[in-house]
Amino acid sequence: MIRQFDFTWTTIWLLLIGYGLFFISLPAQAQTGAKRISLELKDKALPDALKLIEKAGGKSILFTYNGTESYRVTMSIREKTERETIDLVLSGKPFICMEREDYFVVQQHKSDKAIAVEGKVYDEKGIPLPFVNVLALAADSSFLAGSVTEEDGSFRLPPIAGEDCLLKATFVGYSPQVVPCRHTNIIRLQPDAKLLKEVVVTASRPLIERKDGILTANIIGTPLSLMGSANEMISHLPFVTGSEGDFSVIGRGTPDIYINGRKVRDNTELNRLQANEILSAEIITTPGVQYSSSVKAVIRLRTIRKRGQGMSGNFYTDYSQGRVANGTEGISLNYRTGGLDIFLKGDFAEINNHSTSIINREVHASSDWNQQTEAQNKGNYNTFNGEVGFNYEVNDHQSFGVRYTPGTNIGNSHSVTEGNTLILQNGKETDNLHSRQETNAHTGWWQGANGYYNSTHGKWNIDFNADYVYGRDRIQQYAENNGIEDATSSNRVRNRLYAAKLLITAPLWKGKLCFGTEETFTNRHDIFLQNGFSADADDRIKQTMISGFADYNLPLGKFNISAGLRYEFQKTDYYEKGIHQKEQSPTYRHWIPVVGIAYTPGDWSFSLSYRTIKYSPSYEMLTSAITYQNKYAYRSGDPFLVPQIHRNISLDGGWKWVNFSLFYDHTWDMYTSYTKPYDDVNHPGVLLFSMASIPHTNQYGGAIVLSPQISIWQPQLTSGINWYDSHAAPINITQHWNEPVFYFSLDNNFSFPRGWFFNIKGTLQTGAKQSYAIRHTAGRVDAQLTKSFLKDQSLKVSVTAKDIFHTAYRYFTIYGDRTFSSNRDYSDQQRLGIRLSYQFNATKSKYKGTGAGESEKSRL
Repeated sequence: MIRQFDFTWTTIWLLLIGYGLFFISLPAQAQTGAKRISLELKDKALPDALKLIEKAGGKSILFTYNGTESYRVTMSIREKTERETIDLVLSGKPFICMEREDYFVVQQHKSDKAIAVEGKVYDEKGIPLPFVNVLALAADSSFLAGSVTEEDGSFRLPPIAGEDCLLKATFVGYSPQVVPCRHTNIIRLQPDAKLLKEVVVTASRPLIERKDGILTANIIGTPLSLMGSANEMISHLPFVTGSEGDFSVIGRGTPDIYINGRKVRDNTELNRLQANEILSAEIITTPGVQYSSSVKAVIRLRTIRKRGQGMSGNFYTDYSQGRVANGTEGISLNYRTGGLDIFLKGDFAEINNHSTSIINREVHASSDWNQQTEAQNKGNYNTFNGEVGFNYEVNDHQSFGVRYTPGTNIGNSHSVTEGNTLILQNGKETDNLHSRQETNAHTGWWQGANGYYNSTHGKWNIDFNADYVYGRDRIQQYAENNGIEDATSSNRVRNRLYAAKLLITAPLWKGKLCFGTEETFTNRHDIFLQNGFSADADDRIKQTMISGFADYNLPLGKFNISAGLRYEFQKTDYYEKGIHQKEQSPTYRHWIPVVGIAYTPGDWSFSLSYRTIKYSPSYEMLTSAITYQNKYAYRSGDPFLVPQIHRNISLDGGWKWVNFSLFYDHTWDMYTSYTKPYDDVNHPGVLLFSMASIPHTNQYGGAIVLSPQISIWQPQLTSGINWYDSHAAPINITQHWNEPVFYFSLDNNFSFPRGWFFNIKGTLQTGAKQSYAIRHTAGRVDAQLTKSFLKDQSLKVSVTAKDIFHTAYRYFTIYGDRTFSSNRDYSDQQRLGIRLSYQFNATKSKYKGTGAGESEKSRL
C-alpha cells in the first residue's frame, strides 16, 4: 500500500526536484545519442560532399547547386556530429550553416551591409490592406524577418543584411506576391478567386470534416464564425446539445473544453472569446489516455494565430431580459513585445434568477403521505473573475509562463424560496404550510495558479504543468413555516489542491508515442451545523491520485491505429470530527485502456473505438450532512460510494456532409439520486433525497447529423435515439422501463451580404419511460441576428431571442424506495438579449499552459 501524501512544502519540492532532474538530463541524453560520422573526402564537389554527410547523419541538408558546385573538398573526418562535419567542409568558404528542427540550411554568407525595409500594401483597387503578413526571405526561401501591416497598409522590417532579399506578402483571399526587396516597396495584391471561394461564408467549404476518428467543425469562413461568443457557438456544433456553458455530447455526456490546449475552468472565458477568432473546433468522442479517466468527451477550440506587437484587446457586454434582468461585462488586454506576452483579463456579472415549480410527492410507509407544493424561487448574485499572467517564448522551440486567476462573489449570494404546501395523510389534510427559505452564501476569494514549461528537442516535445487551487464557501440557511422558525443551518467548506502533469511526445517507428504522469493532492474540509432537525457534521477528505499513461498512434495508409493505457492509483482518507474512518477510506488501483482504429477510403471515414471511463463521486455526493429543503423534505449524500466504471464502445463515420455515431455503454455502480422515507417513527411523512449506486446499467443509441449547403442557407439537421436500461431493485425500487427517447434538432444558418447573419434553431426531445423515471416531451426555439461593422468586422452586435414559445419546461417523474416525486419547473428561459463586442489590434496571448489535475478541480 502506498502511504498517503501530506500537503507539505517538502512534498511539493520533491516533485519539482524530480521533474527538474528529468528536464536537465533530457538534452544531455539527446546529445549523447547524436550519430557520429567518419568520412574520407578526396577532391569531392561540395554538393556531393553535403549529400554524403546528409546520408551518414540522417538529417536533411538544404542547399542550392548554384554557387556551391564550384567548390571542392578534401579532408578526413573522424567521429564528428553532422553539424560539426558540415562546419568542417564549409571552413574557408563563403557559406554558413543554420540548423532548424528537422534540417540544416547551407547558404552564402551575406554582406554585413544592412538596409532598412519599409513599404505599403494595397489591394487591386488601390485601397491599403491592414493585417497583411510581410516576410523577408533569403534566396533559398529561408526566413529573415517578418511584420504585419498597420491600418494604413504600411509595414517596416528591421535592418536586413545582404542583397538577395525577397519580400513575400500574403493575405486571406488574395494571391501571394513575391517582389525583390528594396529600401522602399509598394506591393499590390490581386484577389484569389479559388481561395475566396474557400473562406466566404456563401462558398462550398465543408462545415464538418472527420479524420482519424476526430470530428472537426470549421469555424472561420463558415456560419459558425458569426455566432457571437464561443459560448453561443458551441451549442451549434455537431452532436452537441445544451446552452450557456451546460453542454453535452450526444451519447457521451458533458465534455471538457480546451482553448489552444488549455482547459476552460469557468464559462466566462467562453463569453470573452469571439466565434470569429476561432479557427476550428474538434469534437473528440473517445479521449486518449493523456486525459483523466473521468473525461467523457473533449471539445478543443483552436484560435486564429495573429501576428503583431504592442497592445491589443477586446471588450464585450451582454444584457438579457426575462422575468428578471442579467448583465455581464468583460475586458481582455494583452501587451506583446518580442517573445513576451503580458495579459490581464476581468469580467463582472450581475445574475438574477427566477423559477417556478409545481411539485407532487408521495411517501408510502406506515401511512400514505402526499405533498402538493407550488413555489417560486428568486435569487441574485454578483461575481468578479480575473486573470493576470505572462508568457515568454525563448525561441520557436521553448516557452514558459505563469497565470493567476482570482475570483469572488461581490457581497453575498442571496436566494429566497417561497410557496404553499398541502399535506395529506391517508387522504386527509393534516398540514397546510406557507413556507419561506432564505439562503445566503459567500465564497470569499477562490484562487488558482498555473505554471507551464513547453520545449521541443529535435522531434521530442515536453509539456509540463503545475497547478494550485484554493477556495472556500460559507452558506447560511433559514427556514420558517407559517411565520414560525423551523430550521437554521450553516455550512463552511474549504478546498485545497496541488497538481502536476508531464506529457512527452516522441517519434517511434512510423508513428508517435505520447507518455507521461499526472499527480493530484486534494484536501477538503466540510463543517455543517444545524438547530436540531438532523445532526451536525464535520467531514475532512484527503485524497492522493497518481497516474501514469502511454499512448501510441500509427498511421498505415488509409488506416490509423491508436492504443493507450493509463494507470491510476487513488487513496482517500476520510475523517469525521478529526477521527479517521477506515471503512470510508478506500484505496483503488485501476487500469484504463483506450483502443481505436480509423479507416478513410476517399470521402468516407469510419472509426471504431473502445474506452474505459472512471468517475469518482463528487465531494457533495460523499457528504454525511443532512440538509433541510422544507419541513417534509431533507437531502444527504453517501460516504460509501465507490468509483463508477464504464466500458464504452463506439462506431463513428461520415461522408461529406453526412455524419453518424453509434454507441454502447455498460456501467458498474452507476450513481443515482433517489428518494426514500427519512424516519417513519420520529419524522413521519418526511422524504429524504439521498445517493446510491446501481450495480449494472446499459445505455445505447445513435445519432446522425446532416449539414448540406444550399445557397445562403446552411442547415444542420440532427436526429438521435437512446435507451437507458437501469434496474434499481437493489435500492428497493421496483419500476423498470426501457423505452427509447428520440431527439431532433434543426439548426438553420442564413448568411446575407453586408455582414448580416441570422440563425434560428429548434429542438425537440420526446417523452419516454426509462428505468424508474418518466421523461415528458420538451422542446424550444431560439433565434439570433448578428450585424458586423467596420472594415475588419471588429465591431459586432447580436440580438438574441431565447425560448420564443415559452416551452422549455423541465418536466419529469421519478419513483423511489416507497416514494414518488413529480416536478414541473420553469427557470426564466424566455429572454430577449443584446450583445456588443469590439476587438482592437491583432495580437493574442500565446499562453500554452494546459493545466493539471482537471478532474479533481471539477469535483471540487
